[in-house]
Amino acid sequence: MREQVENKTSSSETLFYEVIASEELATRLAVPTSWVRDQVRGRAIDPIPCLRLGRYVRFQWGSPELAAWIQRRKSGNGKKRLV
Repeated sequence: MREQVENKTSSSETLFYEVIASEELATRLAVPTSWVRDQVRGRAIDPIPCLRLGRYVRFQWGSPELAAWIQRRKSGNGKKRLV
């Protein structure tokens, strides 16, 4: 499932982020889908930023929040790894 979400910035510039499901995010990160689902839960130390649509969870690929989360989780960035 891929959709586009519109995000308007203060400079009247419009950004679109691709909305993807857990399976697609897992594929892009090369991790199991179950790991993605575990990282969304509130008990995770640093949960993946997501959109909750009722019982569905989606992710905004390309959003600054998701990009920052990925950057924090990279190995070897000089900080303690949270996994």
